[in-house]
Amino acid sequence: MATIDESIPLPAAIEMSTDDSGRLARRARLSPGSKWIYGSGEMVNGITATGLTYLAFFYLTAVCGLSGTRAGMITFITLLVDSVADPLVGLISDNTRSRLGRRHPYLFGSIVPIALSFALVFSIPPSVTGFSLFCYVVFLMLILRVGLSFFYLPYLAIGAEISDDYHERSSIVGYRLCCSAVGAFACLYLGLGGLSANPAAMLQRSNYQRFGWVMAAALIVIGLGAAFGTLRQIPRLHQGQRRSGTPILQLVRELREIFHNRSFVSLFLCCLVFFVAQGTAAVLALDANGYFWHLSAGVNQAVLLTLVLSPILGMPIARLLQNAVEKRTISIGGALVFAACQFYPPLLRIYGLLPNDFKYIGPLLVVNAAVSAIGLVVSSIAFQSMMADAADHHEYLFGVRREAMFLSGVTFSVKAASGLGSLIAGVALDAIHFPANIASLGLFPHLPIATVHGLGWVSGPLPAALTALCTLPLLIYSLDQEKYRAIKQALSERRKPMTGEGPHR
Repeated sequence: MATIDESIPLPAAIEMSTDDSGRLARRARLSPGSKWIYGSGEMVNGITATGLTYLAFFYLTAVCGLSGTRAGMITFITLLVDSVADPLVGLISDNTRSRLGRRHPYLFGSIVPIALSFALVFSIPPSVTGFSLFCYVVFLMLILRVGLSFFYLPYLAIGAEISDDYHERSSIVGYRLCCSAVGAFACLYLGLGGLSANPAAMLQRSNYQRFGWVMAAALIVIGLGAAFGTLRQIPRLHQGQRRSGTPILQLVRELREIFHNRSFVSLFLCCLVFFVAQGTAAVLALDANGYFWHLSAGVNQAVLLTLVLSPILGMPIARLLQNAVEKRTISIGGALVFAACQFYPPLLRIYGLLPNDFKYIGPLLVVNAAVSAIGLVVSSIAFQSMMADAADHHEYLFGVRREAMFLSGVTFSVKAASGLGSLIAGVALDAIHFPANIASLGLFPHLPIATVHGLGWVSGPLPAALTALCTLPLLIYSLDQEKYRAIKQALSERRKPMTGEGPHR
């Protein structure tokens, strides 16, 4: 029989939800159509995250002439502010009462500001330069990032609430990640020249403006479609419980509670280390592909598109593994595969162990990208399903449903770490003397060999080493399938009405 942690007593003042209809609804399996409709909302994150991570840094430095340090500072400042705002957004969503429930008002209200600010980021007038450019982009990015928090945290909370089944949750995450891959694919295809036949499209300002507004229109259509499409799932969602005290006192109390949850702490630390690493690697991807690997536009597209399409193959692999292996083991194994694929190719090139013939290097990088993406999505499906399980553990410990607040703690670590990674990348570019406004130097500028090798190190082996280290905190995550089953049974008993037929705390 599994034992579950009772070390933190359930507060006596909290009355557990008695929403029997919702509890019964969550036991029913979702249809594939319902999962696709819910998953489509992840395309909002797929488009914006890909555009900001892979394209915005290159656009600001190579096209708009911003220094690497200032571009990194923009990401660091805006993500830091956004990450601090996340717990407040989670608290607001968890305590909202409306005819549309706790989550949907924010899905409807945030999507237009997200779309408009995204378009404006990629439509910077040529006359805006220097410090004015820095301030202008910071302002737009703050609107975009906070808007994304108001959309994405409630959206993730819906996914954590609509099913209580241990394996069904992994399936829901899988559908969501597939939709994220579709959004990322569309973003990269259009952003890498799909809107122009010009081979130098990546260095032309007008292409980014067109890209930004096309993506803005897509964000509005997709975001509203997901919001309307998931209205039917409101009866499955938890009603939540109000708690006494001012908003600040509630925030302090609930932050204290989530950091007393060992499951949460392990996930938080893992995200913190992983996204410092990948925040550095992701913003340097286009620079590394172009000026370390010297890839042609076609191979460059193939590598990046393979990264976003291969996760679709990871979904069935994750489903096969979860029937035989615990989620924690799957997550650790997938992360290590991803780190290995990121680690070795740049070292082989730096030390002259790869052939100079690019007809061999291109296929090697495409295959390597596919394997790394599959490893990452297998790890991510397990990891994000673990987050939903840990949210149930939180209810077991503290007696309240706080999915958005709980998830905001993880997204805080993601955003703060990604911002730090972007700052590190920007400083690293300046440290290795990588030129700003490289578009003015032509398509194939000559760079010193030390600069080229430095770019290889900071975009590959160093982030990979940190990624491998991020698996260590997962060793303290203890929610296996047996323990989760015991927690679920205990929660089911607590939620029973006070009829004398079962325990109620």
